Amino acid sequence: MNYYKVLAKCGHVGRNNFILKAFYVKAEDGREAARDVRNKGRVKHNQKFAIKSVEKISLEDYSVGCKMMAEDSYFKAHSKQEQIILKAVNPKDIMREPEKEKRYKKRRNGQRIKYYELLIETKKQIWEAFNE
Repeated sequence: MNYYKVLAKCGHVGRNNFILKAFYVKAEDGREAARDVRNKGRVKHNQKFAIKSVEKISLEDYSVGCKMMAEDSYFKAHSKQEQIILKAVNPKDIMREPEKEKRYKKRRNGQRIKYYELLIETKKQIWEAFNE
């Protein structure tokens, strides 16, 4: 078993906001450590880049990190209300998610009107051809 420090985006700090928290886990490799952290509570599960970094650490760093996680009031709180009461999140630590590019429909520049006019013109030509 190896020991890893995984830095992940955590939620429950407002819409489109996150904070970075370090998780200390035991795993066979870095991929397994990242997967385990991603499945933990408070981590943003639905984001592709929820895991920022995975770093292999020593046993001493792991034990110190686990103690820090146990003392962190963010991990002690079970709800947003408890989090507010315990003042678990420093407002300076909250980061905003980058804005996504807004996708707009292409301008059609009157294509519908143009094709409608063409349809009327072809119907006239067909009608004239039949009446001759």
